[in-house]
Amino acid sequence: MAGKIDKETFQRLTILYLIEQFPNGVFSSFRLQKVLYYATRDVEPRPFTFHHTRFGQYSCDARGVLDEMHEEGLLEQEKLTGESNGIRWQSGVFIDAAVVDANLEAGFPQLARSINASVKEYGFMKQRELDERVHADPVLEEVPPGGILIEEDSKSRVATQLDEETVEELEILLTPGFIPAMAKLTRTVAETDFDTSKVRTIDSFDDLL
Repeated sequence: MAGKIDKETFQRLTILYLIEQFPNGVFSSFRLQKVLYYATRDVEPRPFTFHHTRFGQYSCDARGVLDEMHEEGLLEQEKLTGESNGIRWQSGVFIDAAVVDANLEAGFPQLARSINASVKEYGFMKQRELDERVHADPVLEEVPPGGILIEEDSKSRVATQLDEETVEELEILLTPGFIPAMAKLTRTVAETDFDTSKVRTIDSFDDLL
C-alpha cells in the first residue's frame, strides 16, 4: 500500500536529490534556487513556495531547510574564492546518494523527471546567462514583486508511490538530528577501547530469556 510522507521529509528528499544530480555540487545558492524553482513549478505536489523578489524566484522555506540540513550534516557548504566566488552545496558524507535517488524516483517519478530536466537546462549555464533567463520568465513578469509564483502543497503529509515501510525508514533517516546522532555514536564507538573478553556472546535466543 502506498504511504504518505511528512512534508519536511519530502522537502529534504527533494533538495538532496537535486544536489545529487550535480556531479561536483551546486555552485551558488542563486543557482540552486532557480533550478529548484523550474524543477517544481509544473509538478504536483510542490515542496516549496516561491515569491517574486529582486533576485527573481526565491523560496524562504527552501533556504531555511538548506540551513537546517547544513547544521545537521545532511549537506556540506564550501565557500569558494576567486572567479568561483560564492558557495558550493554538496550532500553530507553520511548521505547514501543511491538511496536518495532510488526513493525519490520511485516515490515521485514526475518530480524526478522535472528535476533532471531543470538541471540539464539551467544547472550549468553561465551566471550572467542564467540571471537573464530567470528574469525573463513569463510567470515572473506577470506576478508583482512580493507576490507568490508557486505555492507548496498545503497538506502536512504528502501522497507518494512508496510503500509505508519505506516511508517510515526515510522519515527516520532524514529526521532532524538523526544523522549527527549517528555520526557521534560512530565516533564514540571508534574512539572507545572495549575489553571484548568481558563481552558474553549469545549462542541462541534462549540465552536472552
